[in-house]
Amino acid sequence: MLSNFNHATRFDEFMRFALYDPQNGYYARGEQIFGRQGDFVTAPELSPLFGQTLGKALRDVLPRCNGVVYEFGAGTGQLACDILQTAGDLITQYNIVDVSAGLKPMQLAKLKALHGPEVVQKVHWLGELPDELRGVVLGNEVLDATPVRRFKWQSDGPLEAWVQHLNGELRWVWKPADPVLATAISDLQSAHGPWPEGYESEIAEQSTAWVKTMTERLNGLALMIDYGFHEAMYYHPTRSKGTLRATSRHTAHDDFLVKVGQQDLTAHVNFSAVYEALTSCNGELEGYAHQGEFLLAHGILELAQQQPDFTHPTRGALMRQHLNTLLNEADMGEAFKVICWSKGVNAEGTQLAQVFLDKDRSGDL
Repeated sequence: MLSNFNHATRFDEFMRFALYDPQNGYYARGEQIFGRQGDFVTAPELSPLFGQTLGKALRDVLPRCNGVVYEFGAGTGQLACDILQTAGDLITQYNIVDVSAGLKPMQLAKLKALHGPEVVQKVHWLGELPDELRGVVLGNEVLDATPVRRFKWQSDGPLEAWVQHLNGELRWVWKPADPVLATAISDLQSAHGPWPEGYESEIAEQSTAWVKTMTERLNGLALMIDYGFHEAMYYHPTRSKGTLRATSRHTAHDDFLVKVGQQDLTAHVNFSAVYEALTSCNGELEGYAHQGEFLLAHGILELAQQQPDFTHPTRGALMRQHLNTLLNEADMGEAFKVICWSKGVNAEGTQLAQVFLDKDRSGDL
């Protein structure tokens, strides 16, 4: 596999191969990457209350979107299970859009176990982005797994990271950034610097391109949840090593060029760039909020208190611990953000729109 990189390869192409190559990519490993026995746990696997609250939040939006849902990067299928639990009566079709076809058996088994075999009449699997997205588009931890271009700031000209197989191992090769990238880097430095010499970070061209394409095809509402910052925080001078990270067995580290296809590679989301991308395609921002604020406003505590064991001193302890992780500012509550936009559908008057009016942080963008 290392021979794929005998010639220098731009880092975003290396990252695409490492994550999405059908034979060797990380996501081709399927279900073994998820959960406590895998490499990471996402919010839906942490607690079913996460997806149930999202379903509750979408209830009065779904009729305006034909009752259709498109979920990207559905992972184990847990989020689909939980959204169907609280909004299934309003959902006419739930589409799972995932390039990792190997996850379908696990997703299907989980859906059937919770909702019965008849769930296949409502849930469909799509292997590529549809030409038209008439409905609600969902993505939890999708944008962070998009390949990024890595750069290094130098006063005599910015450099871009490439990867090459040299002397039996993969190594970084730094080359002068092409004129378009160099201009983008210089603009960021002017706006958010001064950066120290050797400052490293990322630009997620493919992420913003995906948001644009999706918004161009959207006739409905999009809701994305991920960890990240607005641009001034993302490119703050003190964040001198960027946000790129590798994750293996629940441990994050910065050895990005080892165990190709055997470890996750992600970068935080620049939500200001997402905002610019969606508005450039006539998307209308509905709101931007911290995950904890969003879940609390949509009644996650009320849902939790309806669970029979929630207040039990021992049986409810793990449930309360996971809920705290989802909501706490020191955990996922503030690190994760919720961004929502619409196109061709009026969300005014819905609970979702009202919550964003009350909790909106779009001024940061």
